[in-house]
Amino acid sequence: MENSTDKIDFSRIGQEKVKKLLRENGLNTLRDLSNLKSFCYDQTDGKRYHKHIKSFLIDGDINTVWNAYKTISPQETRNGSMVSFGLMYSRRTNEIMYTSDSYSGIKEGQIIFLNLNLFGNIVHLAVGHEIIEVREREKTIIICYLQNGATRGTQLIHLKETGDQTEVIHETWYRSNSLFRDKILYPGFHEKGLIEFHENVKRKIEDYKLS
Repeated sequence: MENSTDKIDFSRIGQEKVKKLLRENGLNTLRDLSNLKSFCYDQTDGKRYHKHIKSFLIDGDINTVWNAYKTISPQETRNGSMVSFGLMYSRRTNEIMYTSDSYSGIKEGQIIFLNLNLFGNIVHLAVGHEIIEVREREKTIIICYLQNGATRGTQLIHLKETGDQTEVIHETWYRSNSLFRDKILYPGFHEKGLIEFHENVKRKIEDYKLS
């Protein structure tokens, strides 16, 4: 028998679209979340995927920047005019993290639900991603899209040292069932979301240097 701690507390989720996504897909408990699957880039079907790449330069050595990406919370990185944090589920600990909860750092098996604000607050969409790998030696984070979403594919965040700065390369392989979405809508919105995300990390590093 499930108790109240096994259930998602919808009162702690601020975005209606995230609540709707969870309810429509029967995601009401920890067990429901643990059964979710991710759909990553499939090399055997690579011709059906589109590729997007964007790079950022951040002042600081690679270890400092890497530590920031590993420790900054999704409440901080997903806190902009376009993307906001809904909740996170950890496969490792079988726990949910809400907006007001503390964050212990990035780990494989973290599933993050986000709200996307599109067309100047006219359209809201909810999406889910999973942290698949955190490669310490290669300074790389691999993220895949969750089942039941419009998009399948993989995002790869890779750090590269360039003198006094660190280059952060964000590559995305993606596809959906709509060519219009993949060619016209997705690239622009995706890039705007990436800029918000990486600028928030950059700001965190700058604030740390000033403190």
